[in-house]
Amino acid sequence: MNILLIDNNDSFTNNLEHLLAREIAEAEIAVFSYAQVLGGEAAFDLSVYELIIISPGPGCPADYPGYELVIESGLPVLGICLGMQILNEYFGGRTARLDGCFHGRTERIDFVGKNLAVARYHSLYCDELGRGLKLLSKNSAQVPMAVAHENLPLLGYQFHPESFLTEQPGVFIEFALHHFGLL
Repeated sequence: MNILLIDNNDSFTNNLEHLLAREIAEAEIAVFSYAQVLGGEAAFDLSVYELIIISPGPGCPADYPGYELVIESGLPVLGICLGMQILNEYFGGRTARLDGCFHGRTERIDFVGKNLAVARYHSLYCDELGRGLKLLSKNSAQVPMAVAHENLPLLGYQFHPESFLTEQPGVFIEFALHHFGLL
Protein backbone atom coordinates (compact mmCIF):
# COMPACT_ATOMS: atom_id res chain seq x y z
CA MET A 1 0.00 0.00 0.00
CA ASN A 2 1.43 3.36 -1.03
CA ILE A 3 0.96 5.90 1.74
CA LEU A 4 1.75 9.59 1.67
CA LEU A 5 2.50 11.05 5.09
CA ILE A 6 2.49 14.85 4.94
CA ASP A 7 4.73 16.22 7.66
CA ASN A 8 3.53 19.50 9.14
CA ASN A 9 6.90 20.04 10.83
CA ASP A 10 5.98 17.88 13.79
CA SER A 11 8.28 15.94 16.09
CA PHE A 12 5.82 13.01 16.07
CA THR A 13 6.03 12.39 12.32
CA ASN A 14 8.76 9.76 12.62
CA ASN A 15 6.81 7.95 15.33
CA LEU A 16 3.75 8.02 13.08
CA GLU A 17 5.75 6.63 10.18
CA HIS A 18 7.04 3.80 12.38
CA LEU A 19 3.54 2.98 13.64
CA LEU A 20 2.24 2.79 10.06
CA ALA A 21 5.13 0.55 9.01
CA ARG A 22 4.49 -1.74 11.97
CA GLU A 23 0.72 -1.96 11.58
CA ILE A 24 0.27 -2.07 7.80
CA ALA A 25 1.74 -5.04 6.00
CA GLU A 26 3.80 -4.10 2.97
CA ALA A 27 3.30 -0.38 3.53
CA GLU A 28 5.40 1.88 1.34
CA ILE A 29 5.44 5.15 3.22
CA ALA A 30 6.59 8.34 1.54
CA VAL A 31 7.16 11.24 3.91
CA PHE A 32 7.12 14.70 2.40
CA SER A 33 6.99 18.02 4.17
CA TYR A 34 3.96 20.25 3.91
CA ALA A 35 6.06 22.66 1.85
CA GLN A 36 7.03 19.95 -0.64
CA VAL A 37 3.44 18.78 -1.14
CA LEU A 38 1.52 22.06 -0.99
CA GLY A 39 4.06 24.85 -1.01
CA GLY A 40 5.72 24.35 -4.36
CA GLU A 41 4.90 25.88 -7.69
CA ALA A 42 4.47 22.52 -9.42
CA ALA A 43 1.46 20.37 -8.58
CA PHE A 44 2.29 17.39 -6.41
CA ASP A 45 1.08 14.08 -7.85
CA LEU A 46 -1.22 12.53 -5.26
CA SER A 47 -2.61 9.90 -7.63
CA VAL A 48 0.10 7.32 -6.86
CA TYR A 49 -1.02 6.99 -3.24
CA GLU A 50 -3.78 4.87 -1.75
CA LEU A 51 -3.87 6.66 1.59
CA ILE A 52 -2.86 10.15 2.64
CA ILE A 53 -2.14 11.10 6.22
CA ILE A 54 -2.02 14.68 7.45
CA SER A 55 0.35 14.76 10.40
CA PRO A 56 0.08 16.66 13.64
CA GLY A 57 1.92 19.93 13.79
CA PRO A 58 2.40 23.21 15.60
CA GLY A 59 0.08 26.15 15.07
CA CYS A 60 -3.46 26.15 13.77
CA PRO A 61 -5.15 25.09 10.49
CA ALA A 62 -4.88 28.63 9.06
CA ASP A 63 -1.09 28.24 9.15
CA TYR A 64 -1.32 25.46 6.53
CA PRO A 65 -3.24 26.72 3.49
CA GLY A 66 -3.71 24.60 0.39
CA TYR A 67 -5.01 21.37 1.87
CA GLU A 68 -8.02 21.63 -0.45
CA LEU A 69 -5.91 19.77 -3.03
CA VAL A 70 -5.58 16.82 -0.65
CA ILE A 71 -9.13 16.85 0.71
CA GLU A 72 -10.69 17.16 -2.74
CA SER A 73 -8.47 14.43 -4.22
CA GLY A 74 -11.07 11.77 -3.50
CA LEU A 75 -8.36 9.65 -1.89
CA PRO A 76 -8.73 8.37 1.68
CA VAL A 77 -7.34 10.96 4.10
CA LEU A 78 -6.58 10.45 7.79
CA GLY A 79 -5.93 13.64 9.74
CA ILE A 80 -4.20 13.43 13.10
CA CYS A 81 -4.47 16.21 15.68
CA LEU A 82 -3.82 19.32 13.55
CA GLY A 83 -4.80 17.14 10.59
CA MET A 84 -8.24 16.56 12.07
CA GLN A 85 -8.63 20.28 12.69
CA ILE A 86 -7.66 20.99 9.06
CA LEU A 87 -10.34 18.57 7.83
CA ASN A 88 -12.89 20.13 10.16
CA GLU A 89 -12.20 23.70 9.07
CA TYR A 90 -12.36 22.72 5.39
CA PHE A 91 -16.03 21.83 5.98
CA GLY A 92 -16.76 25.04 7.87
CA GLY A 93 -16.04 23.80 11.37
CA ARG A 94 -14.48 25.97 14.02
CA THR A 95 -11.25 25.51 15.97
CA ALA A 96 -10.98 26.98 19.46
CA ARG A 97 -8.51 27.04 22.32
CA LEU A 98 -8.95 24.59 25.17
CA ASP A 99 -8.91 25.70 28.76
CA GLY A 100 -5.39 24.61 29.45
CA CYS A 101 -2.84 22.70 27.46
CA PHE A 102 -3.07 18.93 27.10
CA HIS A 103 0.41 17.88 26.12
CA GLY A 104 1.43 14.41 27.14
CA ARG A 105 -1.74 13.54 28.98
CA THR A 106 -3.65 10.33 28.65
CA GLU A 107 -7.35 9.95 28.80
CA ARG A 108 -9.74 7.08 28.26
CA ILE A 109 -12.25 7.33 25.44
CA ASP A 110 -14.89 5.02 24.08
CA PHE A 111 -14.07 4.03 20.53
CA VAL A 112 -15.65 1.26 18.45
CA GLY A 113 -16.94 -0.53 21.52
CA LYS A 114 -13.67 -0.32 23.44
CA ASN A 115 -12.54 1.94 26.26
CA LEU A 116 -8.93 2.87 25.48
CA ALA A 117 -6.34 5.30 26.81
CA VAL A 118 -5.20 7.81 24.19
CA ALA A 119 -2.46 10.42 24.29
CA ARG A 120 -3.38 14.07 23.89
CA TYR A 121 -0.96 16.76 22.75
CA HIS A 122 -3.05 19.77 21.85
CA SER A 123 -4.24 23.14 23.04
CA LEU A 124 -6.73 23.63 20.18
CA TYR A 125 -9.77 21.50 19.41
CA CYS A 126 -12.74 21.22 17.07
CA ASP A 127 -15.23 23.42 18.88
CA GLU A 128 -17.89 23.10 16.18
CA LEU A 129 -17.96 20.29 13.64
CA GLY A 130 -18.06 21.09 9.95
CA ARG A 131 -20.82 20.12 7.53
CA GLY A 132 -21.02 16.40 6.90
CA LEU A 133 -18.72 15.40 9.73
CA LYS A 134 -20.03 12.97 12.29
CA LEU A 135 -18.67 12.46 15.75
CA LEU A 136 -17.20 9.01 16.37
CA SER A 137 -15.80 9.64 19.84
CA LYS A 138 -15.53 12.40 22.42
CA ASN A 139 -13.91 12.67 25.81
CA SER A 140 -15.62 13.26 29.15
CA ALA A 141 -15.45 17.05 28.57
CA GLN A 142 -17.25 16.64 25.21
CA VAL A 143 -14.12 17.43 23.17
CA PRO A 144 -14.32 15.57 19.84
CA MET A 145 -11.66 12.85 19.72
CA ALA A 146 -12.57 11.20 16.41
CA VAL A 147 -14.67 12.32 13.45
CA ALA A 148 -15.47 10.97 10.00
CA HIS A 149 -17.17 12.45 6.98
CA GLU A 150 -20.58 10.97 6.24
CA ASN A 151 -19.95 10.49 2.51
CA LEU A 152 -16.28 11.08 1.78
CA PRO A 153 -13.24 8.97 2.74
CA LEU A 154 -12.06 11.36 5.45
CA LEU A 155 -11.31 10.49 9.07
CA GLY A 156 -9.72 12.44 11.90
CA TYR A 157 -8.21 11.65 15.29
CA GLN A 158 -7.57 14.48 17.74
CA PHE A 159 -5.30 12.29 19.87
CA HIS A 160 -1.98 10.77 18.87
CA PRO A 161 -2.19 7.05 18.09
CA GLU A 162 1.57 7.01 17.49
CA SER A 163 2.39 8.07 21.06
CA PHE A 164 3.69 5.38 23.39
CA LEU A 165 1.03 6.62 25.81
CA THR A 166 -1.79 5.46 23.53
CA GLU A 167 -3.10 2.05 24.45
CA GLN A 168 -3.45 -0.36 21.53
CA PRO A 169 -2.52 2.07 18.74
CA GLY A 170 -3.10 -0.63 16.17
CA VAL A 171 -6.85 -0.44 16.88
CA PHE A 172 -6.94 3.06 15.42
CA ILE A 173 -4.92 2.21 12.32
CA GLU A 174 -6.98 -0.91 11.67
CA PHE A 175 -10.20 1.07 12.10
CA ALA A 176 -8.99 3.63 9.57
CA LEU A 177 -8.09 0.96 7.02
CA HIS A 178 -11.49 -0.72 7.44
CA HIS A 179 -13.25 2.66 7.31
CA PHE A 180 -11.56 3.44 4.01
CA GLY A 181 -12.13 -0.06 2.61
CA LEU A 182 -8.39 -0.68 2.38
CA LEU A 183 -8.46 -4.02 4.25
